[in-house]
Amino acid sequence: MGNTRAFAGSSPCAASAEDVWVVWTDPVGWTGDVIKKATIDRPFAVGAKIATQVVGSPALTSTVTHVDRPLKWVGVARTPGLTFTFDHIIETTDSGTLLTERAVLSGPFAGLASRLLGNRLSVTFNNTTAHCARLAEARIARGG
Repeated sequence: MGNTRAFAGSSPCAASAEDVWVVWTDPVGWTGDVIKKATIDRPFAVGAKIATQVVGSPALTSTVTHVDRPLKWVGVARTPGLTFTFDHIIETTDSGTLLTERAVLSGPFAGLASRLLGNRLSVTFNNTTAHCARLAEARIARGG
């Protein structure tokens, strides 16, 4: 049995991949709804540090490690014995896009963390992707 576990949540969005990308790579604009706070220490790119806090969860800082505009970006957060790799995936669909946020937990505490956090992570990702979808759709409604 390995020390890697994955949890994901997804939401459909009527916005294009590019419109979703603009919103999903602008942490300062995320605050509201399920996102208590979000900051970034520099322009969005590999190496940027994003600090987020979802309502009901502790704050977490991740570092952007991969950018593939407008399809995917990855952030990694590390705590003692546990690494969270967060994939943010944008897939084009017939009606717009599908946003998926996935956390891969690895390290010696991945099994324990997944038992404690797994269900909450999936629910949280359903909520955060829906929030991002609404933000992207509102951006379109405002004319970009």
